[in-house]
Amino acid sequence: GVTVSNDLVINGSLTLNSISNEFASLIVSGTVTGEITYSRYVNIEGSGEWDLIGPPVDGLDMTTFINDNSSLATNPTNADLYAIGSYDNSTDEWTNYTLATANGNNVELGVGYQMATDSGTTLDFTGDVAITDQTTSIINNDGNGSGRRWNLVANPYPSYLNINSAAHATDNFLTINLANGNVNIDAEFSAVYGWNADGTGYSSYDNNDTAKYMAPGQGFFVAASGSVDLDFTTAMRTVSGGDDFIVGDAVEFPEVYLNLYNGDMVMGQTHVRFRDNMTLGLNPSYDVGSYNQNAAITTRLVEEDQGTNFEHQNLPINAIQNVTIPLVINQAAGQEFKVNLHTSTIYDSNVYLEDTEEGTFTNLNEVDFSLTPTSDLSGAGRFFIHITADTMSNEDVSTSMLNAYKEANNNYITIEGLATQSNNINVSLYNILGRKVLDTSLSNNMNTQTISTLGMASGIYVIELESGNDRLTKKLIIQ
Repeated sequence: GVTVSNDLVINGSLTLNSISNEFASLIVSGTVTGEITYSRYVNIEGSGEWDLIGPPVDGLDMTTFINDNSSLATNPTNADLYAIGSYDNSTDEWTNYTLATANGNNVELGVGYQMATDSGTTLDFTGDVAITDQTTSIINNDGNGSGRRWNLVANPYPSYLNINSAAHATDNFLTINLANGNVNIDAEFSAVYGWNADGTGYSSYDNNDTAKYMAPGQGFFVAASGSVDLDFTTAMRTVSGGDDFIVGDAVEFPEVYLNLYNGDMVMGQTHVRFRDNMTLGLNPSYDVGSYNQNAAITTRLVEEDQGTNFEHQNLPINAIQNVTIPLVINQAAGQEFKVNLHTSTIYDSNVYLEDTEEGTFTNLNEVDFSLTPTSDLSGAGRFFIHITADTMSNEDVSTSMLNAYKEANNNYITIEGLATQSNNINVSLYNILGRKVLDTSLSNNMNTQTISTLGMASGIYVIELESGNDRLTKKLIIQ
């Protein structure tokens, strides 16, 4: 790592080298005369082994980049198609470049690309050093047909960046982009999502107490809060760092990791942690929505659930001996699966998985939960995790939680947990003046059902669900 406190003048050539887990870092406080070449390691082409990369230099022509890098992989059945592609979140599609489509385009600063090499080696990025704050336009296209909230962006500097507050208290990527009046990242997905390049998908890197750093030229996904500009500031730059995304050992908190298996294959993992200054609702930068909302296993917020499935959830430390967490399992009918307590540092409480339809409690500290569902499983309302100091049995009263939420981009209210009820469910909806605007009944033959909000005026409503002794009253915003 090199820091130049004033101006940098390059009379010859200046190359920054890297290997798979170490990256040169350059910070210039003044001006830069001349170009640098960043020789950036890019993973090998293969199934699930590509890399997410962005240019650590400015002004790089796409055609020049392709021509200068013979180790850039090509399609074995079409040598004109190169292993560099862009992502369009309005259609959720990837498009790789040929020399013809690359003509006239730049490898854009702050934008991420999928890339791969033919042998796992470096690619040369030659251009100018960015010495000022940078912005990248991002947009939330979730709800627009096949559109998604995810935007592929990249570190625009030839240096590491502080990702979270443990790396730097104020000058870090998450804090700057989640600041009051400048909320660029969706609060329910307030993390950096990096591709593992090992076939296991994406991992989130959030604002916990472990210092995390973003390598030069690193591409990653963020969930946009709307049509906004994502901020990269020069104050975020640092020469600290090591491997892609994360350095240092994890700080131990009371926590549990649950794995879901099909046979011997891990299909998904979800994580719950207990720590000070957390709530049972949304804790931005600590509670992190799953990149794949249809992941095999996730959790929902204990309070203020808006239908988002979470990969990581943080709860207050005083809830460690008595909390019930909605668990979401997505599995196909006829597919046997098991849920395993992979890791637990909660030594004075039991971890139970409740199946409200079967009326069972499984102590995961002692045995795995196994099931072969007779119908497809999805959504919340059937499964719950109980972390408690008490001993529970199948004779205990079922949780049977009803839930209702309204996503901002949807023109309907979603109601979950219907199949856990022994009776039909009465649904009433009241406007802010207390006038009932909807009164209907839903059967319990489907776990999740929806009620249209088309034609309803925008505003705050109160929904009331009633079934036997179960009752839920909750505020909803229709817009």
